[in-house]
Amino acid sequence: MYILHFSDFHLFAGEKESTHPRQDTVAAVERVLADAARLTPQPDLVLISGDLTDCGTAEDYALAKEMLTRFSAPVLVVPGNHDRRAPMRAAFADSIPFAEGPFLNFDLIHKGIRVIGLDTIIPGAVEGELCAARLDWLADRLADETARAQTDSAVTFLMLHHPPFDLASPSWDAMTLLTGRQEFTRLISGFKGHLRLLTGHVHRPLITTHAGHFAAVAGSPAFQYAPGLGWTGEPPLSAEPYVYWLHHITAPGTVITSPRMIDLSAVPA
Repeated sequence: MYILHFSDFHLFAGEKESTHPRQDTVAAVERVLADAARLTPQPDLVLISGDLTDCGTAEDYALAKEMLTRFSAPVLVVPGNHDRRAPMRAAFADSIPFAEGPFLNFDLIHKGIRVIGLDTIIPGAVEGELCAARLDWLADRLADETARAQTDSAVTFLMLHHPPFDLASPSWDAMTLLTGRQEFTRLISGFKGHLRLLTGHVHRPLITTHAGHFAAVAGSPAFQYAPGLGWTGEPPLSAEPYVYWLHHITAPGTVITSPRMIDLSAVPA
């Protein structure tokens, strides 16, 4: 089984909201999605770890959904700091079983693969948080033995926009998951199954471990930062290929993760 992990598309149907996304962001994302659609076999799940849009308008989500219709597999998204909860919920209510309440959390099992989506955004802020309500919801989901028993692959993907760990760069560390990080780490440290964390937000593909679990940060086709540890100011932008992750479950509990690199330096208009 194959699971694709994208992040930070920053799609905009009108004017962009933030500074850095390239003017041809839609064309860049189109090239990425076209590449993924040509993969054989096709993915069983498509996961997007936030900032699907740049402005969070209904028009932005309509554009995103239209571009994602090329996949027959379910497309699951969590909100990023540039997304907006109400329009995102309205756009994906027919395909994602969001939990009741204000947050866009979900817990879904598809073909024996479990995906927990966690809403970490603070409206209007760059950094992330997990309040008591969201932490309690996650604790209940991680403790659900019935759901774990239904996970044939023995793998649970936990997707959130903000990395819940430092990245050895003061510039990035200040905008990760700040509030609720210790409680989150304690919760996943006690999870006995095979848990894999999927995040985005920092526009740089990275792999690490956190609390004993694999963690992947996906890049962004809208713009990526240059590599480097210890940045204290704005990191320089990079023209390196965009990277998304392909998780291949080869046996129950066994996952091979491969980077898929797409050159976006000269995307045709």
